Amino acid sequence: MYFIIILILVIIITVLEKKLNEKEKNEQKEQNLINNYKDKYQKVDYLLTKNELKFYRILKQITNNLGYSLFCQVALYEIVKNKDFKDFNKIKSKSIDFVITQENCKILLCIELDDPTHEQKKRIERDNFINELFQELEIKLLRIPVQNFYNIEELELKIKESL
Repeated sequence: MYFIIILILVIIITVLEKKLNEKEKNEQKEQNLINNYKDKYQKVDYLLTKNELKFYRILKQITNNLGYSLFCQVALYEIVKNKDFKDFNKIKSKSIDFVITQENCKILLCIELDDPTHEQKKRIERDNFINELFQELEIKLLRIPVQNFYNIEELELKIKESL
């Protein structure tokens, strides 16, 4: 009789120890995940490049004059929706430099600022994809080459014509 009671107690203690060890291992794994963020990620200090910021400031003046809103670095999946999840992979990591909207955030015009990186083979393929996608979905897209100087009146006229 005592033997059975002792055996049951030993089994209970063994099971409890295993559960406690598993809990400690899980807590350690969670702590390791937290501690590894700096090894895996790096913060970004600026949302825009210097060229993009220069262009943004001019676009901001124009959109303010026209009574529109301006957004930058908009994820492509916020502009187009995929019907099949496998197609999401083609748009998930792409963004559009600038999006002009009405005050209610209805999209009016997307703008890509084309710097020298747009001459690279992969970038050309990406740009062709965006061009074809936007044309087929009837999304207005304006491509502007990076310049040292932007004529605000000419740029405003181009935007008005593209709307």
